[in-house]
Amino acid sequence: MSAARDKGPDLDLSQVPADQLEFLPSPTPATPDDIRWARMAEESRFNGLPDIQRSAERWGATILVITGLLTTLTAVQGASNLDSLRDLWPYKVMVGILAGSALLLAVGSVIWAAMAAQGQSVSIVVSAPRFAEETAKATRVANDRLKTSRRLALAIVPFYLATLGVMAYAPQKGDEPPNITVTDNVGGTYCGLFVKQQKNVLVIVGEKGVVARVPSVNITSIKPTSKCSSKK
Repeated sequence: MSAARDKGPDLDLSQVPADQLEFLPSPTPATPDDIRWARMAEESRFNGLPDIQRSAERWGATILVITGLLTTLTAVQGASNLDSLRDLWPYKVMVGILAGSALLLAVGSVIWAAMAAQGQSVSIVVSAPRFAEETAKATRVANDRLKTSRRLALAIVPFYLATLGVMAYAPQKGDEPPNITVTDNVGGTYCGLFVKQQKNVLVIVGEKGVVARVPSVNITSIKPTSKCSSKK
């Protein structure tokens, strides 16, 4: 009887609705891995901000190197390639816009990386809870700035590839077909894109249509030329 009194009365749950019962798993002892992960999580609270700042410094240096290489390649090859394009609009203008956008993105990426690495000025906090709160906030801000820097760096790639694509596939000066000059026996000289024969008349055709019709018997020379003069 004394043993029954020591155990106490049994708990009767028969009258309790099932939806009001909550069953919890029995606690399990922590494994060495659990203890190690908990210790590392605790350490990251103190080392998170310096780690992010060091990562931002390395990332900023990497972006500076990449930007320097792209700038050098653009300065060496871009000028000659741009000059070889035939039309100012839209191809040369497009190259300028795309290259300028890539450069602005690179500068923005470097600036955000520097902001993540240097942090922000904060006042001296003497309270431990307040200091922990300010440190956690600074860590989140630095991490967000580093992510922004990396997103801007990734955005450089399509702009730079588009710049190379326009310079490679846009009409080049050498692709422009030569013009033709026709001279007759009375001293007239006519220039056009091409000529065609209609019975006994040679028709000179330019960009805006027919330039002249010259009888074939009056023609003294037909020569190619790189560009038509504004005067006949």
